[in-house]
Amino acid sequence: MPSLSPGTAGAKEVYGISVIRDDLSITIPPKAFTRYELTPDSFVLLITGRRGEPGFGLQNKKHSEKSVFAKHINQMDALNKIYLFQKKAWVLTRLKDSKLFLSDAMMKAFHLEIGIKLMVVKSTTITMSYSPIEMWKSKLAQHGFYEAIKNIDSLEEF
Repeated sequence: MPSLSPGTAGAKEVYGISVIRDDLSITIPPKAFTRYELTPDSFVLLITGRRGEPGFGLQNKKHSEKSVFAKHINQMDALNKIYLFQKKAWVLTRLKDSKLFLSDAMMKAFHLEIGIKLMVVKSTTITMSYSPIEMWKSKLAQHGFYEAIKNIDSLEEF
């Protein structure tokens, strides 16, 4: 898993770029798939990132059930339904053939559109984040991390 700023302490580790396809599918980068112990038909939890920003965090439900997220998961009784907890969108869904398929409602809840390129980043031990690369480039530029911006362009696309 490459770092955007090799040799810089605390630099984000990145799995690659996932593109939202016309069928609303997202391919999870293989290293992320393995790291988060997903299976081709895993149940996963999707959670809004920062309020108002496009993207989401993805968690393996099995791991989330053993965390602080369990209190919300226990209230979710339907797949692919948008739940709101603390003003954030939460969705319990299931992978199909190792891919994530979003619904129109999920696309709207996570402020996404077809064709958008999402950088897949190790967020926590149980969450990988999916955020638009343009958003990352803007934030990195604000802090002068120009090498990291250049390195985004060399990430593998899925």
